[in-house]
Amino acid sequence: MNSTTKAFKLAAIALAAAALITAQSSASQGVTTSPKQATVSKKLLWKQEFTGKSGTKPNSKIFSYDMGGGGWGNNEHQAYTDHNATLTGTGQLALKLKRIPYNPDDLNETCPIDTVGNACEFESARIQTKGKLNFKYGRLEARIKVPVGDGTWPAFWLLGSDISSNAWPNCGEVDIMETKGSEPYTVHGTAHGPGYSGGDGIVNTKTLSSRLGSGYHIYALDWTYNKMVWSVDGKVYHTVTPSVVGNHSYVFNKPMFMILNVAAGGWFAGDIDPDLNSAQMTVDYIRYYSLNGQGTMSGTSSAIAAGK
Repeated sequence: MNSTTKAFKLAAIALAAAALITAQSSASQGVTTSPKQATVSKKLLWKQEFTGKSGTKPNSKIFSYDMGGGGWGNNEHQAYTDHNATLTGTGQLALKLKRIPYNPDDLNETCPIDTVGNACEFESARIQTKGKLNFKYGRLEARIKVPVGDGTWPAFWLLGSDISSNAWPNCGEVDIMETKGSEPYTVHGTAHGPGYSGGDGIVNTKTLSSRLGSGYHIYALDWTYNKMVWSVDGKVYHTVTPSVVGNHSYVFNKPMFMILNVAAGGWFAGDIDPDLNSAQMTVDYIRYYSLNGQGTMSGTSSAIAAGK
């Protein structure tokens, strides 16, 4: 073997040894090839597309109304009615927030705010499926265009169906989507439960490059046993499991009912633009899927059938 051939052979051996050392070092640091993600089987179980004539109320087999003012525990400035949620006539549901002038000759709803007679400043809509339709696990998503304006507070969320016998926050609350008009690019996803409620909820946010209110976005919760995953337009931004809750109780492995509403002001949304007279949250659809066989509905047969 001549000296040139020997030099090449020694160099090759050295390179191979270096590659082996590098591979071993990388493996020890956890730098490995990512396995393929498991396939998720998704099956549509229930939906609402909101087809119907303009001005029609949402399906009463599914939705009921929360009514009145009182601040709703958050110093909110609106009173909820049964006439501020109607179909648009073009396939959407509109939840309308409207400023209402004070009328001394009328019996205004009261809110915990500094107005004449503590009269609520706005009327709005809050609809829910309590006693009619519950969801447990699966994927719940809605395509929503949120309102615009400082002080607006739209939400798409869940409450534990046992709330009547298991008061909040022990019943659990899952905010699939919340935004506030003063942060028009940012969506909030939050889990509330015993020991982590209100301002101490387990929250994360996603900030988009365009204003949420400039178009529709898909807000979703992928919910399986001991795990909840939030996303907007397919991009995951928040995950909650029992380990995240820590020493507190994880209270989300049970049926929950759905709520859609638009509030004004309050602890979360803050000051209201004095020039804000109206705003609207528009829901294009709601869809509910099973995930790998996980996902069930309970409630009345008519509410379940109304989404088939």
